[in-house]
This record gives sequence, C-alpha cells and structure tokens, in this order.
Amino acid sequence: MKQLIHELMKGKNLKSNLEKYRTMAAVSYMEYAALELTFSAYTMVQEITEEKPELAERERGMLQSVLEALGELGRRSTEPKDLIPWVRELRQEITDRMDVFTCYTDRLLVYEYVLNRMELKYLPEEELDQKLAAFPETAYMQELTTWLFSDRDQSIIQEKLRLVMGQLPVHMTKNKFFQRISEAMTLYQDGDAGALENFIYMIRTAAAVYEPVRYTEEYPELRDLLKSLEAADYTGLPEAAYHKLTAGLEEGARQIRALTDFYYGLQKVVNSIFAMCLLQRHQQPDREGRLVKACRSIWVCLAQRQYRDEMLEPLEGKIEPLLEKVSALESVLTEIRASYGDELGTAGLTAFYDDLVLVANLLSDSLFVDLEQSSKEERADAAYVQRRTEELLEELLKKLNKVSRPVRRALMGLVLEKLPMMFEKNHEVQEYIQVNLMGCQDKAEKCVVMMILWDLMQEEI
Repeated sequence: MKQLIHELMKGKNLKSNLEKYRTMAAVSYMEYAALELTFSAYTMVQEITEEKPELAERERGMLQSVLEALGELGRRSTEPKDLIPWVRELRQEITDRMDVFTCYTDRLLVYEYVLNRMELKYLPEEELDQKLAAFPETAYMQELTTWLFSDRDQSIIQEKLRLVMGQLPVHMTKNKFFQRISEAMTLYQDGDAGALENFIYMIRTAAAVYEPVRYTEEYPELRDLLKSLEAADYTGLPEAAYHKLTAGLEEGARQIRALTDFYYGLQKVVNSIFAMCLLQRHQQPDREGRLVKACRSIWVCLAQRQYRDEMLEPLEGKIEPLLEKVSALESVLTEIRASYGDELGTAGLTAFYDDLVLVANLLSDSLFVDLEQSSKEERADAAYVQRRTEELLEELLKKLNKVSRPVRRALMGLVLEKLPMMFEKNHEVQEYIQVNLMGCQDKAEKCVVMMILWDLMQEEI
C-alpha cells in the first residue's frame, strides 16, 4: 500500500495504480464502514433501551425508520440506490435540527451569562463583603497573571486569554467593540473566503443573531423559555423571579442535552448507513467478505432491538488495523481526485472516486459536515472583507440596540471571547484586567467573576 501511495503521488503507472487503489479502497472502506455501523447502532440501541430517554413522537418515528433501514441493509432486501435518497434527506433533517439546538444553546448561554452575574446580588451587604475579602486584589492579580503566562505554548496562553476576556465585566463602548471585530476581520484578508465565513458564523452565533432556516417552531417548550428570558427586566429583577428563570434555564439545558445526545447518536448510524449504500453501488454481493456478512447478521438483530455483549466479541480488535488502512488511503484521496480527473474519466472510475470522497466525509469525526460544499477555494480580497464586515456590524448594531444593558454586556462578552487577542505586551493584559475587573463598581458581579476565574485557575492544579 505504501508503494502504491508513493507512486500515485509521483504520478507513476496511473492506469494500473488508480485501479489498484480502487480495489484496495473498496474492500477496506466497506469493512471499516460495516464495523462503524455495527458499533454505532449497537451503542444507540443499548442506550435507547437501557436509559429510556423521553422521546417525542417525532424522534420515535425517526428512530424506527432508521432501525427499519438497518434491517433492510442487513437482509439486503432493498437496493442501496433506493435507500440513498431517503438517507440523504434524513441526514440533512438531523443536521438542520442540530442547527436549531445549537441556536437555542447560544441564546441560553447569553441569559446564563446575565443570571450568573446576578447570583450574589441578593446577599446581604456584609456577607458579600466577606466573600470579596477572600480574594485580596494584589495577591489575586499575581495568581491570575502567573496562571495566564506560565505556559510556554503561545496557543495555550491565547486560549486562556480568550477565556478570561469572555468572563471579565464589559466596560466598552459599542464603537470600540466594533473596532475590535473589524480588526479581527482584517486578519482574513487575502486568505480563504470560507475561513472568513466560518469566523462570521462563529461571531453571529455568539451574538445570538444567527437564525436557523428550519424547525424553529417545533420545540415550543424551548421557544417559550426563550421568550420568558428575553422579556425579563434584569435591571430590577426580584429574587423570586431570578430563581424561577434560573430553574427554567437549567431545565432547558437538560432538554437540549437529551435531544442533542439522541440526534448525535442517530447521525452516527445514519452516516454509516449512507456510507454502506454508496460503497455497495460499486461492489457485487458475491464478492463480500466474511466480516461484512457477520456485521449484517448483527444489524438484523439490532433492527429488532435485540442486543447482547457476545454479539460484538468476534469483532474485537478488527477496527484498529482497518482505521490505519483507510487513514493511509485517505491521505492521498483528495489529491488523486483533484489531479487525475481526466485519467479517472478515461478509466471509468470517476463515479467510484466521487462516492469514496463522500464516504470518507461520512465516516470522519465531523458528523455534520456539509457534503455539498464546493472544493473550489475563493479568496477574500479587501473589498470582500470590507463588505462582509459592514454587513456583520450592521446586524450586530441592530441586536445590541434592542436589548437591555445587562444583555448587551453579555453579548459583547461572549463575542470578545471569540476574538483573537490584540495585546502586544503582558502588562497591557494586566492593565485591562485591573481596570475592568478590579475597577468594577458592581460588587456582586465583581465577586462572581473573581470566583469564576478562580475556578478556572484551580482546574489545572
């Protein structure tokens, strides 16, 4: 295999080597996909059966349809080409629903930020002063500075700085805030436009301005919770209302965790079914190996929610060597597809290699990767960056202008955590923390933030 990969990268013996690669990849990916599907489906069925999550009719229906497809795949009672349109559509639906949950999570994080900083607001003054006294400012600043800059790895220091900046009380004008975002956007000039769009998406989700396209109205409990959080007056919130909103926030987070866990497990199975269908289009049933046949018998049992630990015993230790194989094959797959398009067309291999690229994506760790994304790389010139910056800032301005001050500060803090740090010297960081944290006039907020940062520091001890 190493010799084959080496020759392909050098462009040697392409006619025979592209066919050899096809033969090797077809077998290796088929066995790897079969094992992935077996383990993913087993885990899903086991968790659904033993943990008995509260599934709505919608989720129960999707689960049942996936189990039926698993059984059909195991029995070979349906042609792979007939399953592909269904599985592609289901995969997109799951992806879109996860987009909704991500959106709700981003919005709940804003109000968690607000409510967290009110946690000590209702304490008697004397008790609050005692909590603050536990953090002498000079010693605290020394501890925090040492924690921030003690690591030699600059990427770790940058990550710590972002965490701290996201927690500090925000005392920044909107103009200064927008300036920070604009400076970050210029870093993407003359680079990949896709990278810039990913950065914009990250900022929009942190600022709670991103809106999913589908399924936003299908989760009324989450929608009503969000409405109650948006309607609250956080400048004069009574203690009873604070506890009610906090409890609602915790319940909403629990519901989202349950839904995302379910759809995450379901997507792993759906991706593997999709991969198997694509691979089967290029393989004759009589050429199938014993490993895949063994997996098929397990799928039939799992489709009926029958599972036993001993089912998986014959498969132990099989996936690791296959993972090494497909990883090696995948290392040159994109290059082959990009560089040898004419040769693949002449040899009649284009369809197989196109499907193999899809299979590699489906079996990757990125469960929700966009299978339709263009491989064409576009550049972000100065005009493009300027236009996208203006559009983003206009959207953020509208959002900030229609929310209360506590929510506005939360949104700004969550966005600041996503921005690259612009500090050139360590003392600039210290001065920023001194002004924004130690100079904070809201003692309850100041104490909460000091406690949050202290917990971050203690996690590494």
